[in-house]
Amino acid sequence: MKVRPNIFLASSLLLTPAFLWLLPYVIRCLRGSDDITRTAGLASLTVIVVALMVIWKWLAAGSRLAWVIMAVIVWVWAFPIMIFRPHIGPLTSSEAKDWIVSAWGQDGFARVTLVNPIMFSLMMIGLILPLRSLFRIGQPTT
Repeated sequence: MKVRPNIFLASSLLLTPAFLWLLPYVIRCLRGSDDITRTAGLASLTVIVVALMVIWKWLAAGSRLAWVIMAVIVWVWAFPIMIFRPHIGPLTSSEAKDWIVSAWGQDGFARVTLVNPIMFSLMMIGLILPLRSLFRIGQPTT
């Protein structure tokens, strides 16, 4: 019996934790005292809920439209939030190791700066995995 992996399920399992990672920070924005911060938090919460619904309702089923929606959400919404942060500057390999250990152990900006590129990479892998199946890349048409 040949086991065929469901690439759409794998994609959904990679995209989900990346969006859930942002949830505590969005909730923190919702609890803020500034109206603009609360509005941005509400908008971000809406995007996360829509993304999770699209992932588990349509992307897991293999919908092309769901993939396009997720690509737009990842590149237009998540990319600026997760990648455009002040960088930590050039580090030597020993300084980088110390910074990673220190950042992982604390809850704050340093940890977010460390984990956001990892979560964005999960999003990108989750988008790239089903490309061949969705758009029949590399398969001859008859």
